[in-house]
Amino acid sequence: MATSELTSLVSRLGELTTGIVSEDRAAAVADEEIADLLYAAARLFSAKTDRVGKIAWPIREDALTATETVVLVTALLDAADVNLFDMAIWYRRAE
Repeated sequence: MATSELTSLVSRLGELTTGIVSEDRAAAVADEEIADLLYAAARLFSAKTDRVGKIAWPIREDALTATETVVLVTALLDAADVNLFDMAIWYRRAE
């Protein structure tokens, strides 16, 4: 089943990224590879919320620092050419 395969891949991906970050080798990862990971996660999350409605993203308190969160959100907004005003319009989209 595809979902069990995804579960296995996500677990392995977590192990790999933890190792890369802890060994300070993140700069060696191609920008395109990181982008592809983000695209896949964003599409899956968006598709799920479209199907079941707005969900609380189950982020553990220790999963991302505030800096990591802001860096990611800023990059995503810039890439999609979305400003904070536009984001506010979409913020309650799934409610």
